[in-house]
Amino acid sequence: MTSNQRGDNKMLEDTKTRLAEWGAWVRSGGASTGYAKLDLTAKPGGCDVPDDEALAVDRAVACLKQKEPEMGRALVGYYVRRWDYSMVGVDLGQGREKVRVILRSAEAWIDGRLFQ
Repeated sequence: MTSNQRGDNKMLEDTKTRLAEWGAWVRSGGASTGYAKLDLTAKPGGCDVPDDEALAVDRAVACLKQKEPEMGRALVGYYVRRWDYSMVGVDLGQGREKVRVILRSAEAWIDGRLFQ
């Protein structure tokens, strides 16, 4: 593995962390638009993610949902609803392996959008 590949992996891991934090932010009632119909419960006290950081991820996810709706649905299912691959697969009508590929592609797309 080259040092550039290690750097890319680190950036993608940072993006996955940001997506997980964004999911917690949405569940806690963050100022996100488009998720009001989700019946989600969050622990009292909300989350510690600053709104500006979560909004940057939210904008990237909204853009992805416009361009690649299946990827957007996969991200929302996995990071907001906290579904496993099987549950996301049922929602998308796909198998677990295909869901893994869709999620990795979506995470890479968000990574590129956040760090361009």
